[in-house]
Amino acid sequence: MLKALENTHHQAGPAASSFLFDQVAALLCYDPGVRSGEQDASSAMGAATGRVWSVLGDRRLFDRTTVDGLRAELAWLSEALGPLSHSAPVRDQTRSNVQGPAQESAYEAAYDRALAALESGRYFRLVADLQEFCSAPPVRQPRHRHLYSRSLYRG
Repeated sequence: MLKALENTHHQAGPAASSFLFDQVAALLCYDPGVRSGEQDASSAMGAATGRVWSVLGDRRLFDRTTVDGLRAELAWLSEALGPLSHSAPVRDQTRSNVQGPAQESAYEAAYDRALAALESGRYFRLVADLQEFCSAPPVRQPRHRHLYSRSLYRG
């Protein structure tokens, strides 16, 4: 999909918008699972966040000044979700005794950090900004070649 977006400047608007919309929708789809502490949801939300971050970084599609702020906020969200993806949740009392208090507290700390991020005003601003961006993405227009841009001197 990314190669298709890179190779079609004149069609980049609709394709890029559709892809970004799908990835932002995926990001939001996993939100409830992350809030309930599901490790798989955290990994999936982090992956969707990474895909949005990556596509926004394509300077051939989007104006850099427009997307830099969004990319910084997406990096913040990934950083907040990352530890939850790598921590093992404690599911029952018998596993708790096997895993030990250190692993349990690591998971709780990761969960608390992810939950705090998802409940913050910063997260809700990011979601609103992403939705606004997807509704009318500022697609970079292809450069028009100057009449004399072809090399006249073939040395």
